[in-house]
Amino acid sequence: MSPRARRAWGIGLVAFFVVLFGMVAWSQWYAIHVNVPRYEAQQRAALPAPSPQPS
Repeated sequence: MSPRARRAWGIGLVAFFVVLFGMVAWSQWYAIHVNVPRYEAQQRAALPAPSPQPS
């Protein structure tokens, strides 16, 4: 394998992992900042209204 081809494969491999890790990081961010609040709001809406407490 020529040095040029080897360098191209190395750059391609690094780029692949950068994209892969970026996608995992975005997925984690999306889960925490979008899905969790949506799920919590959905669960709050599904709860029955609290009954008034006698005082």
